[in-house]
Amino acid sequence: MVNLLNTDLNLLVPLDALLTERNVTRAGARIGVSQPAMSAALGRLRRQFDDELLVRVGSQYALTPLAEDLAGRVRDVLRRAEETLRPTPGFDPANSTREFSLISSDYAVAVLAPLFMARLRHEAPDVKVRIASVDATAIESPQTVLRSADLLFTPRGQTSGIPSTDLFGDHWVCISGTPRPAGRLDEQGLRRSRWARAFADHGGTAADRQVDELVVGARVDLVVDSLALLPTAIAGTDLLALVPNRLVARAELLAVVHRVEVPLPPMTLREAAWWHPSVHDDAGHRWFRRLVRDAARELPPDSPASQPEPVGVGVLT
Repeated sequence: MVNLLNTDLNLLVPLDALLTERNVTRAGARIGVSQPAMSAALGRLRRQFDDELLVRVGSQYALTPLAEDLAGRVRDVLRRAEETLRPTPGFDPANSTREFSLISSDYAVAVLAPLFMARLRHEAPDVKVRIASVDATAIESPQTVLRSADLLFTPRGQTSGIPSTDLFGDHWVCISGTPRPAGRLDEQGLRRSRWARAFADHGGTAADRQVDELVVGARVDLVVDSLALLPTAIAGTDLLALVPNRLVARAELLAVVHRVEVPLPPMTLREAAWWHPSVHDDAGHRWFRRLVRDAARELPPDSPASQPEPVGVGVLT
């Protein structure tokens, strides 16, 4: 057992900065200390843990396995310490300098960030937001990643068992990089088509799995790690892709994609925000959740029925 009386707990703050930034200079800037002071702190931490923590890989630094394991636990310890030492249980957004962190797909960021950042600048001009990309770990182990992040944006059906709130509804639309005759494909045409997908290495989206049920062995010629990249990635090709309608609407403004009606069942999604149970009653966290939720309410409702013969007709309320 570690004797806390013989441990420098002040090292937890630089440790968190180093594990987050993976760079001595940026870690120092994050907490307001010089590069030499941060290098000295890293030396003490290496001796404390008998581990390098940060190792050079090419021109960058990577976390050692021990450091990867420490990252979430250190963030959780600091969060709990902040809650314990906070002089009042309230939260004053107008005077706060707190930083909130999100894990999100670029799709949800593209839809929501302009709205909640506008609100944040009005209500809390000195509050900061940090956004990281969602990955397989966030979907498979949300409680673990949410020990070091405030909110996870992901559709319902991908995770469960932790607090959440609905944000907005959407529906999946089939698009092509080139126009199709009559703007539609029959089942035979669908079976002959080639596809572009996001996250195919992790099982693809729920909409892509609908295609796989109809077209066993569907050919996927292009894989990207971002839904927002799909429209521009297939522009000018005969590839098909299934993309949320709110992203398609943006791409249509650039005239780079074309909607295609295909024989698939209605496909809807409901984007939600998820958080760790330990912060459920935190005043600042409640404020931030409310800000994001209220920003989402500014979005126009998803109304595929108003679209000309869309794919995946369905309305989420």
